Amino acid sequence: MADAVQQSRWQRVYLLGDSLTQQSFSVGGWGGRLMEKYQRRFDVVNRGFSGYTSKYVAAILPRLAREDQLMLRRDIAAVVIWLGANDAVLDVDKRRVPVNQYIFNMRAISAELARVGCDLHRQVFVSPPPVAEAKWAAHCETQECTMNLSNDNTKKYADALGGLTQELKLPSFINLHESMQAEEDWEEMLNDGLHLSPKGNEFVAEKVASALENILPLIDECYPPCGEIDPENPKLEDA
Repeated sequence: MADAVQQSRWQRVYLLGDSLTQQSFSVGGWGGRLMEKYQRRFDVVNRGFSGYTSKYVAAILPRLAREDQLMLRRDIAAVVIWLGANDAVLDVDKRRVPVNQYIFNMRAISAELARVGCDLHRQVFVSPPPVAEAKWAAHCETQECTMNLSNDNTKKYADALGGLTQELKLPSFINLHESMQAEEDWEEMLNDGLHLSPKGNEFVAEKVASALENILPLIDECYPPCGEIDPENPKLEDA
């Protein structure tokens, strides 16, 4: 017999991705900015895994869904999926995932999320960001590793993901590769050529929040304001 669905007052915004998501709860990070925006209305959950590709995330997602009780609780108001930066590495990096396999994986991730209750209309896909190649080359040199990204190659993944979102008829797709480069100072948004600077985090937070506006339900803050509570008789169990 299937477990009964447990309704939760605290709906969740679920962030799924790689280091660009894992780091989003750092000071000034885009995930932290969402937490501030949605405080007392939604819990923002960070499931970012540094270095992961779509292949890795597709492999762990069924277990992750069980651990986070996605199907049991059915409380995911929206999920933001941001993968592709590591898939798009060049042949010198063994993690490389070809574009067609990347799309296969992203389709599988979307389907698994839908299976556990995160319907397509609540999924927001985000493309990999552009690569500031000179900055990333300098970073790779300091890390004594081989330059493994190119902006032109990453664009192929962003474009392919956009095609998938059209096919799936997802309500929101954030093409960061395109929208960032539309800004004159876009390279300043990337502190090492790939990961986000404070300016980049602000940019991403605004883009994601704008996409979520069309998905998240309009709800009041959980529990009544302090001024509405009787200090002598604070009956809140049914609030």
